[in-house]
Amino acid sequence: MLPRNQNWGTRFLARQDPYYDPAQAEREHGPYPPSLAWVAVPLSCLPTMAARVVWASLQVAGLLVFLRLQRRRTREHWPALEPHVPVIFALALVLVSRYLLRDTAGGGGNLLLGLLAFWGVELALREGSGIGGIPLALSLVIKPNLLPLVLFLALRRRWRAVLVTLGAGALLFALPGLYYGPSAYARLSLRWAEDVVSFVQLDDLHSSALVPEGLPPAEDGMNQSLREAVHRFLRPSGDSGAWDVHVLEVAPETASWIARGISLALALAACAAAWRAREARAEWLAGLAFLPLALLCSPVTWKAHHVALLPVFYALSCCALEGGRSARRLRWFLLGYWVLCDLLSKEVVGDELRDRLQALSVVTWADVALMIVLLGLAVRPGLRP
Repeated sequence: MLPRNQNWGTRFLARQDPYYDPAQAEREHGPYPPSLAWVAVPLSCLPTMAARVVWASLQVAGLLVFLRLQRRRTREHWPALEPHVPVIFALALVLVSRYLLRDTAGGGGNLLLGLLAFWGVELALREGSGIGGIPLALSLVIKPNLLPLVLFLALRRRWRAVLVTLGAGALLFALPGLYYGPSAYARLSLRWAEDVVSFVQLDDLHSSALVPEGLPPAEDGMNQSLREAVHRFLRPSGDSGAWDVHVLEVAPETASWIARGISLALALAACAAAWRAREARAEWLAGLAFLPLALLCSPVTWKAHHVALLPVFYALSCCALEGGRSARRLRWFLLGYWVLCDLLSKEVVGDELRDRLQALSVVTWADVALMIVLLGLAVRPGLRP
C-alpha cells in the first residue's frame, strides 16, 4: 500500500493523472479523493525504506496517543479501572489485532486517520470549541469513510466543531489544486466524484464489468461493507470471484433496496441514541456506535479499516470488567468476536475456509452486533452490569 501511495504522489507532483498507473496500464486508488495528496506527496519525496520508518514511527506514536485519550475516558467513566488502563488497552489491541496487523504491515493509514477523527470528536465533546473540527476534517479529506461522525457531532449540537469541520474540509480539499492547477484539479475531482457516485448507485454488484475503473469489484468477497454483505446473500451468480451464499435469490435492485433499508434502520437507531443521551457515559457510547456504522455504510470497507474500532473495544472491555451478570455476557460476546473475526484468519483456517467466511461477511455482521451492543449500553445509562 505504501509504495502505491508513493507512486500516486509522484504522479501528482508531475501533474499527471495520479489515478492512472502506467506500469499496470490501469486506474487505481479510485475511492480516495484527490486530496490524498496531503499524505501521498510527502511520502513520495522519501525513499521507500525511509518512508516505511517514518510511517511506522507515526503508527507507534498514534497508539500512544490513543492510550492517553483512553486513560482520560477511563478516569471519567470507569474510575475504578484506571490502574488497569495498560492491560485494558492491550486487551483492546488483541481484539483489533487482525485489523491492526493488516493495516500496519501494508503501510496503510487507517490507524492514523482513525486517530485524527477520534481525536477531533474527543476535542469537540470535551472542549465545546471548534478546534476538534480540524483533525476530523484532515481525516475526512484523505479518506471520507468516517463521515457519519460529523452527523454525531451535529446531533450533540457541537455546531462550532461541525462548521469548522466543513470549512476546514473544503479548504484542505481545495488547496492541493493550487499546485496541480485549478482547472485540472477540478476535472480530477469531478471524475473522482462521478466514479464514486456511480459505484454507490450500482445495483448489479456481482458484475465486475459494471464497476467503474479504479474502484474495487467484489473480488474474493474482501469488501466487508453492508451493501456487499447483503448482495452476497441475495444476488444471483456472477463473476465477482466470491463464494455465492444464496440464502434467497432476488433481483439486484431489490438487494440494493434491502441493504439501504438496513443501513437506514441502523443509522436511525444510532441517531436516536445520540439525540437522547443525557449522561456523559451514554453520550460517549452512542458516539462510538457511529464508528461501526461508518464502516457498514461505506461502499468500500476492508478489514484493515476496522482498526478504527480500537476505542470501541476499549470501552466495551471496560464495561465487561465492571462485574455482574451483564458484564459476564459481554465478556462472552467479546470472546466470540475475537474467535470469529480475529482467530479464524487465513493462517489458521487456510485459504478456502477464509474465502467462505469472507463471503458470509462474518466481520460485517459482527459490526452490526457491535452497534446493537453499544446502543443497548448507551440507552440504559442508569443500568450497571
